[in-house]
Amino acid sequence: MKKTFIVVSLIITATFTFAQKDLSKDYDYKVSKPYKVVDARSKEYFSNGTEVLGVKIKANKNQVLLQKYNVEGMKEIGKEVYNDLPKNFIYEGLVEAQDKFYFFYSSWTGKKTKHERLFYREIDFGTGTFKGDSKQIIDHDGYLVGSFGRRGAKFDLLTSEDQSIILIQYRKKPKVKKDTKSWDIINVDVFDSNLNSLWKSTYTMPYTERRMNFLDNLIDNDANVFMLTKVFHDDSNNDKKNRLSKEANYHIELFELNKTLDEIKTSKISLEDKFIKGIKMYQSLNKDIFCAGFYNKGKGSVTADGLFTYKMNQKGVLSSKNYYEIPLEILNQYVKRKTKHKNNRKNKKGKAEYKDLELKDVIFFDDNSIGLIGEVNYIRTYQHVGMNGTTGAISILYHYDDILFTKINSNGDLAWMKKIPKRQSGGNGQGGMSYTYFYANGNHYIIYLDNVENIDLPLDKFPARHTDGKGGFLTSLKINDVTGKAVKGSVLDFRKIKGGIVAYQFNTDRIVKIKDNEFFVEVYKKKKEDIFLKVEIKN
Repeated sequence: MKKTFIVVSLIITATFTFAQKDLSKDYDYKVSKPYKVVDARSKEYFSNGTEVLGVKIKANKNQVLLQKYNVEGMKEIGKEVYNDLPKNFIYEGLVEAQDKFYFFYSSWTGKKTKHERLFYREIDFGTGTFKGDSKQIIDHDGYLVGSFGRRGAKFDLLTSEDQSIILIQYRKKPKVKKDTKSWDIINVDVFDSNLNSLWKSTYTMPYTERRMNFLDNLIDNDANVFMLTKVFHDDSNNDKKNRLSKEANYHIELFELNKTLDEIKTSKISLEDKFIKGIKMYQSLNKDIFCAGFYNKGKGSVTADGLFTYKMNQKGVLSSKNYYEIPLEILNQYVKRKTKHKNNRKNKKGKAEYKDLELKDVIFFDDNSIGLIGEVNYIRTYQHVGMNGTTGAISILYHYDDILFTKINSNGDLAWMKKIPKRQSGGNGQGGMSYTYFYANGNHYIIYLDNVENIDLPLDKFPARHTDGKGGFLTSLKINDVTGKAVKGSVLDFRKIKGGIVAYQFNTDRIVKIKDNEFFVEVYKKKKEDIFLKVEIKN
């Protein structure tokens, strides 16, 4: 009960203050000299504080391009193109391990020999080139099932919190196709930051595929592997959706794998009367295993009543468990009047909930406080109808809406909870939607593309929608770490960048932090030219 009163009192007092529709004076930006565009499906960026390295992959052309930018001189300073990768290679991911950068790809030998191989090439950040030839790190005899984490990939790549340990995980294709009689077989290979092998093993999961769903995993700084799984009590492989059910038809288990264990060590996590809507796992700064996510009261997997945090030591022993209900005041901010009335009616029955809320980021601070960021994500399919009533094409629309930012003090009490109004939709996946997070100068910054009509949106108004690919204002919400006071400001208008430039192909994932108060983003300006922007957070 005490936590509920704290939540309500903080939310009533923590209100938004907004800037004008003009660009905010808290930010400034510079525009680079134009340079030749690089068309690539996958683009990733890294920074050392003065330079940025871009890694751009054209898998369909067996090509990888390494590009360097000088952010002080505001110009491109290097570009190396590599065409020597195997035909139809699969890009598996980039790994930053302390001061080293590795490019991973896989290659299938064909139906006759049936070997799945994983290779890496080290990147020299200073020169912006590959160091030497490709090196094979794994050679698996037989087929592999797809990656847990990335569509199209065969291998999962993870690093420890301090980037000293690298985990490569992959699954054998089961001999029995029926998932009620098939057990996943997982290979675990663990390396140090120089890719020297530390240990490896193969594990058969303790439950059938039908009875177990993988949720998340991590590798800690001591080379121990942990996996979170949802274990069903029946073969439904589906959460109970009957609200009258007092207990879930599943439980959560923590699996531990390390070089001293021949079998998986399991620890059951009690849900009490909660139904887990989503859960992720992290290692905190003091090496505890930290689980967080959203829960509901049994309606299913798309609604959230609140969020939870579980903390365990490295032996799987639970040391703390906290729940934080999302109050009605938050649910009723920035919604239509009809939705507000519906929430009020549901709240009387204890049924008011947030829909489609997913945990995206957990941030650990030096004082042992924690920040948790959730975002509303969902996909809708639309069937078009012709003039004569006939059904036409099907279109898919991706939605990235409200953000919920929660700050928890080191003693486990709620500091503040902030709802950030946002409505984004588009037909090409995430694209320029969602957000990027920074922490600087004692403030949290949520950076996202928005409709300018939302810049001074009152608490009782519904936000205007931003359509991906249609310009928009790069918006920043600055939240004071101590008070929770939030100030929204427009950083720049992509349709009116300095020099009369109109920017295209903005992608949220292409924002990279340069320094505590600066970030980089590359965009297309047409005429087959790219530019990059350096944005400064001044206050």
